[in-house]
Amino acid sequence: MNTVARNVARAAPKNVRTFAAAAEATEYPAHVLGAPAAVVSTTGSGLKIGSVSYPGETATITAWVDAGSRYETPQTNGVAHLMETAALKAKSAEIAALGGQVTGYTSREHVVFEAKVLKENVAAATSLLGGLLTTVGDVAAAKGSIECAIAGAAEAPEQVIMEHLHDAAYLDSAMGKSVLGSAETVASLQADDVTAFMAQNVTAGRTTITAAGAVDPAAFSAAAEAALGSLPATTGAVENVMEPAGFTGSDIRMRLDSIPAAHIAFAFQTEGHGSKYAVPLMMMETLLGDFDPSSGAIAMNNKTSKLSIDLGEQGAATAFKTFNLTYKDTGLFGAYLTCADNKAEDAMWYTLHNMVRLAHKTTDGEVEYAKVVLKAKLVAELGTNSGVAGDLAGSLSNYGRAVSLAETFARVDAVTAEDIRETASKFINDEDHALAGIGQIFELPDYNWIRRRSYWLRY
Repeated sequence: MNTVARNVARAAPKNVRTFAAAAEATEYPAHVLGAPAAVVSTTGSGLKIGSVSYPGETATITAWVDAGSRYETPQTNGVAHLMETAALKAKSAEIAALGGQVTGYTSREHVVFEAKVLKENVAAATSLLGGLLTTVGDVAAAKGSIECAIAGAAEAPEQVIMEHLHDAAYLDSAMGKSVLGSAETVASLQADDVTAFMAQNVTAGRTTITAAGAVDPAAFSAAAEAALGSLPATTGAVENVMEPAGFTGSDIRMRLDSIPAAHIAFAFQTEGHGSKYAVPLMMMETLLGDFDPSSGAIAMNNKTSKLSIDLGEQGAATAFKTFNLTYKDTGLFGAYLTCADNKAEDAMWYTLHNMVRLAHKTTDGEVEYAKVVLKAKLVAELGTNSGVAGDLAGSLSNYGRAVSLAETFARVDAVTAEDIRETASKFINDEDHALAGIGQIFELPDYNWIRRRSYWLRY
């Protein structure tokens, strides 16, 4: 799933023509200007269909439904993921006969299915994805596997810490609930609950199906209409179903000395997909960087970002990752830190210092570096059939249009150091945060200590 390209596409929709013209006038490389264009159509019922065709022997087809966990009620928390899991189990024999790879996942705003197949099986795969979205699957078998997943995730802090962060950020709302659901809600769900959820949420107007690779656009469009033509037309009441996301500054702390490290995730609230700050936020994420010790390539203190250098030289963290999560009406910008039990305060101090620094001392040189890195990441994520199909589906589902790679580059090139400073000032400087901590966190400072370090005293 290509988050970078979709966020760039959604930013500042009023300037679409301006950026498109800038892209045409700029001398970008041939692989940028000559990237295959998407063929997009919308049926009378509202189903969005898109494809990108280029030579090869394989193709990826993906279907997105605007029906993730934030569309659930407290009593049905986990039903979207149950729908996805049950559908895959019910179609396991067809998946095996088809060959290739068929997978699915559920997020807070979408249920997604994807098929990677040989080009001669595109029509069959499209029909299969249609079946996954229109049939109530094996609910009993799916509940068993989900209950095992919930139990296993409780023992792995890296798997659940972001769920706890969302809980802290969006207290008592569907946005804060776990995508998996809880053991209690999953146990109580029945096939009738899945049927009701599908009837309310799986409509043509909230469904997008795309393909990339060795596909014929006309044939794929016909196959998609045949597979999903039975979906009811949208009622136009999507926003009435989705509960608004209200951010709350709070934290959730679970001290577990049996876990041999401190796991800390914290974030500041940002804006939704259409925000003019979307691209600067992605560049801030690039500037702060990340470090994974399993990569083994470059030591933390030898990386480019100032945050990585500080954490590495001071031994304040063993791993870190900056994240920028964007949703329909909200977002979270923050960092996930792993550190020794006696380094939690140091890790938080250096991370906050570097985040706030972006509001005051971002330089032109840093911005030019971030542009190069971001463009390279974007091209890499669009280097597979899956990346292209997922990017197109996400853009059509969340923003309503496709965007060229050249236009994306033009949006990135338009960002200045002043834009970065303005964005960091708006979302980080002297703002409330949400935090989740798991493990040996006895030296993790309290909320007020962290809140005080979200700004500098400058006279």
